[in-house]
Amino acid sequence: MYLPHIDVCERAGEVVILVEMPGVERSDVTLSWKDNVLTISGQKRQQTEVSNSRYLCVERSYGPFRREIAIGIPIDHKHAKAEMKNGLMKIHLPKLPPEKAGNTIPIE
Repeated sequence: MYLPHIDVCERAGEVVILVEMPGVERSDVTLSWKDNVLTISGQKRQQTEVSNSRYLCVERSYGPFRREIAIGIPIDHKHAKAEMKNGLMKIHLPKLPPEKAGNTIPIE
């Protein structure tokens, strides 16, 4: 089973998630957001380097994957962006401003 490694870091205005996915095509990855959880799912396909050969050792992982990351910070997911380059996906999740993030009711 393939499971991409991640780093999650917080900046002043956003949360950034780095996902290592060497050998994964951009078209094989899906990002979704629901109930403050970012889901990264997809498929790492086996790449046969040598045809008509019998492998003596296979250490690389392949197959479907799914990572769910709960974010405990109010996020403006409608303005989230992702980029993928050289096997590294960088996901930018902008934070909601404090005045929009709360669930309080103003008292007049």
